[in-house]
Amino acid sequence: MFTFREMFTSLAPFFTAAVVIVLSPFVKEQIPSAVSNYLVSMYEKWLSRFSTPQVTVVIEEKGNFKTSNQIYEAARAYLSTLIPNSTKPKRFKVNKEGMQNELTIDIVDNEEVIVISNGIRLKWKLHVEKGYDHRILDRYLELSFDKGFENEVLECYLHHIVQRYENSQNYNGVRLYTRDKGPRLSSRPSGSHDEDGQWISVVLKHSITFEKLAMDPKQKEMLMDDLDRFLGRKDLYENVGKTWKRGYLLYGPLGTGKSSLIAAMANYLKFNIYDLNLSGRYSDEDLRRILLSTTNRSILVIEDVDCGAELDDQRREFDSFTLSGLLNIIDGLWSSCGEERIIVFTTNDKDKLDPALLRPGRMDVHVHMSYCTIDGFKLLATKYLKIEGDHQLYRQIEGLLKNVEVTPAEIAEELLKSGGTDVVLRGVVEFLEQREREKSKAVYLKKLLKSADIDVDAEGLVEFLEQKKLEKAKATEVERLLKSADIDAEELVKFLKQKKVEDAKAAEAKRINPNESDG
Repeated sequence: MFTFREMFTSLAPFFTAAVVIVLSPFVKEQIPSAVSNYLVSMYEKWLSRFSTPQVTVVIEEKGNFKTSNQIYEAARAYLSTLIPNSTKPKRFKVNKEGMQNELTIDIVDNEEVIVISNGIRLKWKLHVEKGYDHRILDRYLELSFDKGFENEVLECYLHHIVQRYENSQNYNGVRLYTRDKGPRLSSRPSGSHDEDGQWISVVLKHSITFEKLAMDPKQKEMLMDDLDRFLGRKDLYENVGKTWKRGYLLYGPLGTGKSSLIAAMANYLKFNIYDLNLSGRYSDEDLRRILLSTTNRSILVIEDVDCGAELDDQRREFDSFTLSGLLNIIDGLWSSCGEERIIVFTTNDKDKLDPALLRPGRMDVHVHMSYCTIDGFKLLATKYLKIEGDHQLYRQIEGLLKNVEVTPAEIAEELLKSGGTDVVLRGVVEFLEQREREKSKAVYLKKLLKSADIDVDAEGLVEFLEQKKLEKAKATEVERLLKSADIDAEELVKFLKQKKVEDAKAAEAKRINPNESDG
């Protein structure tokens, strides 16, 4: 037991600190901060002799390799649900994205949230470390509780928070993640975390399903069967020693539905989407960190992989990724750090890809996204015009679709035009007939240009096209420009013949008087 003298001695720091606290509004200008801090620390130290020791768990935002810490993410989501009913904090953030139905509440720096769980008092506190330029260097949570409850907190309480977070992610639907890429390392503070940016996400509000996709029915059935087999083969992948992942290559012209197919896959599997644009200056190390920061049961989308390869060649003087680095995240050792993942590559031109990317194990399934067919058109007509069954114009449309190349996106634009069903479908017929005439005109012009009696050079053709107000015409764009409705075949031939005569006269005049043009 304490003697009276010992108690008085022990209480002295308390009374001293109390006087400082009470009088601080009046004397804070006179008392040095170092002295004030010392007295307060003495008071806290004295109080700790009469209280139960505390344990503090630090939960950092970033785990190993600077990847996301799931416990941190789960705790932040959990705390946002507690703030409205907690006596603390006094300050918190409120946010609402355009597509959200409800407000998002979040804790702010140095604020506390008190929780009572199974009789255990738990104190959460957020800490944010910033650099000299106020850029965030690190974030972490502190969870404090009485010593002796370590097992209950670590094995039950935190596990419950993570499980609740995973369930809420599934309940809230598919999320679309993209990289919020900050400045490069050379312009970041030394030791900065998040040097390669971080994933930011929104709820994917895309109702597309396989049933609604305007693509070949057999191809859709093949894809759904392949995805089902992938989901049901976890044990098989483990038995044969392969990483539980699958690679898909979607290739075809713009507007053929590659993005819609990815959304349909995500909705079908209930997988989140991580969208990665290789046009950014990512190093091989960046790609590894990005791969490790994605979660299981997700789709990693690498769009326009052919463009990424071109940029790689153009930027070798920078710390950009290499083909070997890309291959390593697809099927190297780093690809085994996770499971139940799908990697989807997209490209407009499959022939531009390095053959090393195309082999099984990297791109297991190749899906050609073709131009619109009659089956795809009927699906679009059902979706946009609510047509059930057949229509009298379908046969004519089918014949036209066999002769011209139009994308589902172009057909969708026509179906969006106002008017009744018959009016809109007749508009589609006129649109397809116009495309057919343009195709025939291009074929005829090519034939004329190859004729022996017409000596055509690229410059002459470009000059004619420029006269027709087709801006920025180049010799390499001849084929595209020939499809323009503004070009008349007979007028083109007349122009080329006239130019040939004028060029001949100019050449003859120069031959007779070679010095005349120089003067």
